[in-house]
Amino acid sequence: MSAEEMVQIRLEDRCYPVSKRKLIEQSDYFRALYRSGMREALSQEAGGPEVQQLRGLSAPGLRLVLDFINAGGAREGWLLGPRGEKGGGAAEDEEMDEVSLLSELVEAASFLQVTSLLQLLLSQVRLTNCLELYRLAQVYGLPDLQEACLRFMVIHFHEVLCKPQFHLLGSPAQASGDVSLKQRLREGRMTGTPVLVALGDFLGGPLAPHPYQGEPPSMLRYEEMTERWFPLANNLPPDLVNVRGYGSAILDNYLFIVGGYRITSQEISAAHSYNPSTNEWLQVASMNQKRPEHEHSAVLPLFRHLDTLRNVRRPHSQAADGVC
Repeated sequence: MSAEEMVQIRLEDRCYPVSKRKLIEQSDYFRALYRSGMREALSQEAGGPEVQQLRGLSAPGLRLVLDFINAGGAREGWLLGPRGEKGGGAAEDEEMDEVSLLSELVEAASFLQVTSLLQLLLSQVRLTNCLELYRLAQVYGLPDLQEACLRFMVIHFHEVLCKPQFHLLGSPAQASGDVSLKQRLREGRMTGTPVLVALGDFLGGPLAPHPYQGEPPSMLRYEEMTERWFPLANNLPPDLVNVRGYGSAILDNYLFIVGGYRITSQEISAAHSYNPSTNEWLQVASMNQKRPEHEHSAVLPLFRHLDTLRNVRRPHSQAADGVC
């Protein structure tokens, strides 16, 4: 078989050219078809290219899978490239949103058993697609993809919780003994290594961090191996620099810092959350700021608690157990 031999894949009234060699290499479906001796192929005309007929798939999904096969498999930026560029989907698919394209892509890749493409999806989980990929993994029986989505959603739990699609997948468990998605993610947040965190003013004494320069940080973590205190994070938002007397809480293994004041007596109204899974700070909107209804209902208990913390002042140090 020549490496340049091409096969036409027909779907309804359209044909898509693809390398026969790459088709057999990448698709378990076509590999089994050719090796079994089954020849569900037609010829357009005498001496013309071989034609394989497919039914039941969408054109955009099939086109993305065949583009992947023709490219010889995974390559950096294939799936998330800009529209109209190689690897970013055809320009005619511009009107389709990412959710629709993902659904049709996974359907085609699962039917044609393109394992390398399904494996590539494990590294393509994002906030914009994690819930849809999780749903598709359940529909098509893709446990590796399902676990990849769960790991990602555990890391970004609160951001995922605010997604409008979450209530569709995160509904309470129906059967006795089942665990809801929300409960499963919340439990996953607590599977790390416990870390002792201290919050307050540390100008000296046993909790003085080591090492530090200039103004001592007011948020510390204890490292058991060295038996020393270190700054909790080195990427504080500007709003939190040199802030004292703030309210604090640990919820779902996020550290929330609310309000406070600077040594100039300037009061701070901002609220921030620290995610130890990503070492990132995010600003939290106040309760009086307008937000989508789904987001408001999903995190309403959280924001009620944070509003209470806004008026709390803790001039003395305090300690809390966290899980990182």
